[in-house]
Amino acid sequence: MNMYKRTRYLIVGDKGLSVEFGNALSEEINLRVQKLWVSLRESRLPGIIEAFPTIRSLFVYYDPLEIGVKRLIRELKQIESRMGEITLPPSRLFDVPCLYGGEFGPDLAGISEILRLPPEEIIRIHSGREYFIYDTGFIGGSAHFKIPPPLDSLPRKKTPNLGVPIGAVLVAGGMGSAFKPLAGPTGWHWIGTSPLQQWFPEKDPPLLINPGDRIIYRPVDREEFFKIRKLFDEGRYDPLFSTRHPGETG
Repeated sequence: MNMYKRTRYLIVGDKGLSVEFGNALSEEINLRVQKLWVSLRESRLPGIIEAFPTIRSLFVYYDPLEIGVKRLIRELKQIESRMGEITLPPSRLFDVPCLYGGEFGPDLAGISEILRLPPEEIIRIHSGREYFIYDTGFIGGSAHFKIPPPLDSLPRKKTPNLGVPIGAVLVAGGMGSAFKPLAGPTGWHWIGTSPLQQWFPEKDPPLLINPGDRIIYRPVDREEFFKIRKLFDEGRYDPLFSTRHPGETG
């Protein structure tokens, strides 16, 4: 788990503070980050411009003319001491259809050669298991999770893919990206495409999948892919499978 015995408060320039709980990919560490994020928002502490939860830390962007860093750290420590009283929103489990390989996942064949596994085995390893979403970062709120071996041994690509579409399912550097929120280049391996979309800027919140949620990939064929895409675009397809409170299993 690698949780720090004492939370680290790291000054970042004259307007930033990083609050770190540990140095590993851990659901427990990540849930503490989320609790601090929720607690800070509810505290309405003056001088806070914005806070960004990451995999293992919370970055706090503040106005030093309204609150000094010493007071900010003091207030955050008090908030942290009360985090046990915070109940996070239920974790939602999403069914994520995915069309693997071919033009919808052109890097699958190359990964098959690198790992010396048939494409069908890679699909079996990648799909059918729950993934915990650690953060939603980068462009448009990409939802990131930890991938299993041997997929976790894949480095980033030496030459990036260009023009990767919305919905692309990506893996690299021990992490996965649920499905690409916006089209564009990427240095991650593109192994499949989902008919779902992540980014809805006109909505509040703007993301389909958020930190603390879970996803399961389900392989689909070309016909089902386009059927689901049409239904989703029309608002007639709900990928939500179930909900449960953080810490619950099953």
